[in-house]
Amino acid sequence: MRIAEKVFVLFFMAMIVFLSSPVTVRALPAAGAGPAMERAAGYLLMQERTQGRPLTPWSYVALAGCGQDLTGTRVQESCRKQFAELQSSELNGYSLLVLTLLAAGQSPYDYQGQNLVERIRAAQLSDGKFADNVDGSGMGEKGGQVLVNAHIWAVLALYAAGAEIPDAQKARQWLIDQQHEDGSFNWILADQKPDVDSTGMALMALGALGEKNDSPVVQKAAAYLKRVQEEDGGFSSWGAPNPESCHMVISGLIAVGIDPAGADWTKPGGNPVTALQSYQLPDGSFEHIKGTGSNEMATEQALQALADVYYGKTVFERLREKNPAGSAATGKVQPQRAIRFKLGEKNYEVSIEGEKQVREADAAPFLENGRTFVPVRYLALALGVPESGIEWSPSTQTVTLANNGITVTLTVGGNILYVNGQPVTMDVTPLLLPPGRTYLPARYVAQAFGYAVSWDEKERTVIICK
Repeated sequence: MRIAEKVFVLFFMAMIVFLSSPVTVRALPAAGAGPAMERAAGYLLMQERTQGRPLTPWSYVALAGCGQDLTGTRVQESCRKQFAELQSSELNGYSLLVLTLLAAGQSPYDYQGQNLVERIRAAQLSDGKFADNVDGSGMGEKGGQVLVNAHIWAVLALYAAGAEIPDAQKARQWLIDQQHEDGSFNWILADQKPDVDSTGMALMALGALGEKNDSPVVQKAAAYLKRVQEEDGGFSSWGAPNPESCHMVISGLIAVGIDPAGADWTKPGGNPVTALQSYQLPDGSFEHIKGTGSNEMATEQALQALADVYYGKTVFERLREKNPAGSAATGKVQPQRAIRFKLGEKNYEVSIEGEKQVREADAAPFLENGRTFVPVRYLALALGVPESGIEWSPSTQTVTLANNGITVTLTVGGNILYVNGQPVTMDVTPLLLPPGRTYLPARYVAQAFGYAVSWDEKERTVIICK
């Protein structure tokens, strides 16, 4: 396969997209990383203005990762286009959109009415792998699993979004089990050929899953990369030195706490960072192969690596720190409180500061007129309203909920909800059903108390976060 084809496969199939505890790397001494980063960012922003259309999604991820304010760019247009073109099957498409939304400062927990994070979470299989496709199927013959990279980018997207992996231990072990005897990885499950880029990607995900520089899987991967490192400090892929491979190695090493500009990675002609910088042109762009001219893909990936070097942490960790999980209003890495009601099931989940509780109601939520209705007491308790703050007036059939200075009032059969006396018009009304149980529309009540609400169609679950 030609080099250009290989790059396309790795970054528009493999990287159509992409740590659990962050890994801290000491300050990295690579000279010129900051100025080179600024020039690359300036080039991409100028390209967007010149071409009059959005950059690639990865360019926006790289720009956000290096600290650029994307206000005034076409990143929102890019997100809308990705969503409109999102293939319902491929998990990598969901992962890339999650990362682009985080770069744009938007919540992937509720975008265009969809919880993209939950779609990714739900794609984890029983063996720990994140499936090739969002519905759990594979892209191989008879639905068999094919892509290692679908697992890698799903792990990284969830990490960047501040989301828990349903079974992180299995996810980590599954990836470790894909390592070849020589320490390398390949983005295709059945392909045993060593691949530099895939090995760097795997290190990023392993770092996200808690592996450090002293773990056997990391040491084995690092030993492989050292064996194939070029004399100028760089790396080749498919027989050609290129900055994209340097990027994958640099970011992978940083993810597991290894300094890519340190003595262990310095050859007579330089280290991975200096090798990467040798591809930069005077206008700030990078070329894929020396002498071939500016290339956006090479530039965006070089920018990610330079920013990782400059900040001493991966772009995924920086996005995680920059963006809240679940609600754009919280400013926290994970929701203070996350609630999940599934249609037809009495058990529901309440996670407080990441500690999940499974509670049981005596009646299950149901869907009516496009809204999820939940028994009043269990909805209120899930939202943190104390028992003393729940009041029911049989004579007026009015529910009053009060907590932390917010009072919400609803009347059975009435489509007006009052928040501290201010009316909010609803498109449904509270219901009183036999044997005298009151059900409230979850979205309106939760939003009145400052929660963000999203709907997972596949799981038939309403997700409430704050």
